Amino acid sequence: MAIAASDAANQPIGLALAEIRPSGQSAEVLSIFVQPTHRQQGVGAALLERLTAELSLRGCSSAHFIYTTGQPTTKALERLLQKGNWTLPQPRMLVCRSSTEIIANAPWMRRQTLPSVYEIFPWQDITTAECLAIQQTQASSPWIPRDLYPFQPEKNLEPLNSLGLRYQGQVVGWMITHRLAPDTIRYSYGFIRQDLQKMGRLISLIANAIQLQIDAENIPNGIWVVSCSRAPMLQFVRKHMAPYLTSIEETRGCFKSLINDASQPTTSVQIADRETLIIEKPTACVTYS
Repeated sequence: MAIAASDAANQPIGLALAEIRPSGQSAEVLSIFVQPTHRQQGVGAALLERLTAELSLRGCSSAHFIYTTGQPTTKALERLLQKGNWTLPQPRMLVCRSSTEIIANAPWMRRQTLPSVYEIFPWQDITTAECLAIQQTQASSPWIPRDLYPFQPEKNLEPLNSLGLRYQGQVVGWMITHRLAPDTIRYSYGFIRQDLQKMGRLISLIANAIQLQIDAENIPNGIWVVSCSRAPMLQFVRKHMAPYLTSIEETRGCFKSLINDASQPTTSVQIADRETLIIEKPTACVTYS
C-alpha cells in the first residue's frame, strides 16, 4: 500500500509505504519519506495518519515499524512516532559493517584449532538425515530460538561460507550467511547448542567464515547482524569486534494498535496553515493546495 503526497503543482513531495502481512491482521510500515524542502511542516504526520487509517479500514489490528538509527532523520522520525501514539521504540538488532582488509587484523581472527571431536563443514553438505534430526528434536523439545532456526525460507544463501559445526558427529551449530551484492556478504545468524556456548565455538565459526570470504579475494565487504536479545554476542561485538568495524547501527522497532483507530480516514488535515486534501484511492494521495 502506498500513500503519496504532492504539492499545489501536483509535484510529489512525500511517500509512505506499508505491506499487509499474509494473516491480514497486521501490517509493516516499510518507509516514510518527505522531500527535505517540505519537512517539519506536518507532511510526515499526515502520511502516517492516513496510512494507518487505511490499514485499519482493510482489517489490520496493528501496524509495526522497524527502522535504522544513526540517520540524519532519526530524531525527527522518533518524534513523529511519539506524537502518533506508537509504542516506545525498542532495540532489535545491531548492524555492523567492515571490510575484509580491516577485520582480518582482529586478534580473534587468528586460526583456532578445535578439539578433534568438532568438525566445521560447509552448510550445503549437511545430510538429509541431519536435517531431519534437527527438525525432529526441535519439534519434540525446542532447543533452537525461532530466529536462529537454520531452515528458514530465504533466498541468496551464500554457499561460500555458510558453515555448520558437528560435535561428536552431531550437528550442534551453524553460521548462516547471505550474498547481498557481488561484493557483500551478510553474516545473518549463528547458533551453538546451549551446553557448548561458553566455549567460544561460535566465534570459531565466525572467524572461519570470515577467512573463507577473505580467501575469495573479490568480496571485500561484510555485514554482521546481531540480535539485541543475545547479551553474550552483543558483549563480544562491543568489546572485540568494534575496533575493527567501519560502522555500527541499531535497528529499533515499535508498533501501534489500530483497533481504536477511526473507522474512516480523515478527509482533510491542517498542515502549516494550508489545508491538505486527502484523495480516496487505493494508492491514496495527499495533495497540497
